Amino acid sequence: MPAVVLDSEAVSVLANRSRGTARERVRVALTAAARLGLPVRVPAAVLVDLYRGNRADAAIDRLLDGRGIGVVTTGRAVARVAGQLRHRDRLDSCHVVDCFLVATAVRLGGGLVVTADGDDLSRRARAHPNVRIHDISRERSGPSQA
Repeated sequence: MPAVVLDSEAVSVLANRSRGTARERVRVALTAAARLGLPVRVPAAVLVDLYRGNRADAAIDRLLDGRGIGVVTTGRAVARVAGQLRHRDRLDSCHVVDCFLVATAVRLGGGLVVTADGDDLSRRARAHPNVRIHDISRERSGPSQA
């Protein structure tokens, strides 16, 4: 089943109420997901970007526990797709999380990746027409085709 997959920035803006515009753009995607009955997921690799070992972690945990947002662990199949994306684009390890985001959407049957890094993720998703990118850092609020 297709899903909505959130990146670090999307989770962060939901957990941090001080970022109004980006937060509303994420909420638009979540509202559409609820209306369509799509699950919302966060790859476990994204949590590595978010957790700091301080009080801010509690806001992330509350968001994940209270909103029905599931955490997807990285299994071999997702890792294989992520590795293929990274190798195809000749990327170094600093792009691993981006590759995991797209790979998670691919393995879930497609869907929408909500991100603040739309250009990079669009390049990662270019061979997967069932994966769309919703860039929350742009003025337009609609998803772009990868």
